[in-house]
Amino acid sequence: MNSEFKSGITLTLLIFLVSTFVISAYTLNRQSQADGQLYDFVIPKQGNLIDDATCYAWIPNDVGPIRTIIVHLHGCTREGDAEQMMHDVQWRQLAKKWHSALVAPKFISGGNAKNCINWYNPDNGSEPVFLEMLNRLADKTDHPEVKSVPWTLWGHSGGSLWITAMAGKYPGRVAVAVAEACGVDISPIAAARKVPMLHHNGIKDICYNNAEIVANGRKSGALWAHAVNPVVESAMDGHQVHDLRFLAIPWIDACLKMRLPIRAGDSTLRDIPAKNGWLGDTATKAIAPVKHYIGNQFASNWFPTRTLAEKWAEYMVSGTVTDHTPPPAPFNLRTTSLKNQIVLYWNAFPDLESGIKTFIIYRNGKYLQKLQYRTKTKYSKQTGYQRWNDGDQPAPIPAPEMTFRDTSIKAGGTYRYQVSNVNWSDVESMKSKAVRAIADR
Repeated sequence: MNSEFKSGITLTLLIFLVSTFVISAYTLNRQSQADGQLYDFVIPKQGNLIDDATCYAWIPNDVGPIRTIIVHLHGCTREGDAEQMMHDVQWRQLAKKWHSALVAPKFISGGNAKNCINWYNPDNGSEPVFLEMLNRLADKTDHPEVKSVPWTLWGHSGGSLWITAMAGKYPGRVAVAVAEACGVDISPIAAARKVPMLHHNGIKDICYNNAEIVANGRKSGALWAHAVNPVVESAMDGHQVHDLRFLAIPWIDACLKMRLPIRAGDSTLRDIPAKNGWLGDTATKAIAPVKHYIGNQFASNWFPTRTLAEKWAEYMVSGTVTDHTPPPAPFNLRTTSLKNQIVLYWNAFPDLESGIKTFIIYRNGKYLQKLQYRTKTKYSKQTGYQRWNDGDQPAPIPAPEMTFRDTSIKAGGTYRYQVSNVNWSDVESMKSKAVRAIADR
């Protein structure tokens, strides 16, 4: 590991504000849910780790052969985020689409930022512990391919240091990566430059070395980009994820389409030809296909598709991304008639790009009510069905039940209901199939 990793980054992390988190002990190894299986188990510490590590994993039902392991790694002193990520509906949807296991390792710092290097440097024991997590998960789930399929890496802060270091150690294993606030410079490693990697910072981020890393990599043609959130209030606020997922999940989705082996369960990744991508200028936000780009191509940001380049350009100005496509319509709408009310239940898949913000209820073909959810998170003024916090962890957990009680009915009346899904860009889906209900007398 280079000296910058051991010293410069260490000094930066020592000034991190220690966040409040919850560490929970679980003995249950498996929980069945409607759409998947939750697993958690402990791996004994190795090397300089100060405590045992915990693996949290979620695997969709009927997943078939697993194609990739999506690793979502918490930041320094943010161990409590790991278990919460298992309940994120948007990340689960990504795992479903790509027949993946969603994995969130939990590495202990004891609330002390000085201890974070004991895990964010893989050489200090977290590397063999992570590999053992995959071995155990493969055995517990009867998915032996977990031991060999490619990795999809996302990391925040100390987690970003870890995932970039691991991409340098295992470049042939990493399909795509997102490094949020901090990173290890792996640009000298030729194979690592083939890993499409999105780096991110807030404009006032206390750990702003990602821009230099991307610049170093791009000089040699690395498939890397750097996004900056311009809408932050402080250095610590700039260190948080905010709406990064609106850019990160589409980045991962596009790169998995290009990188994963054609046959599920295989492990050999496909290379993305750099010449087929798009480029973007950090200063002007101008984008163009590689072959038509005017300027120094190796001083620009690289993107796998035009859509990603456009999303990046918007994000660089607003700190968010607008989703113009509608989410999936709700399904399996059903009703129960009780005294003075009709209760609706339904299912809905989140919008892969922009999640679920709320639902709209229609009665007899007319608008009845937009559901109001009260969940607020520390770094967001918006409320909705499921939002995310400073470390990208969702709230509330688990996600609310999809239900509505209509109390504005008349006894014996006949009603026809539909429900629509609204994403975080306020785009409404098509209405669900209508269901007829008769109120009790």
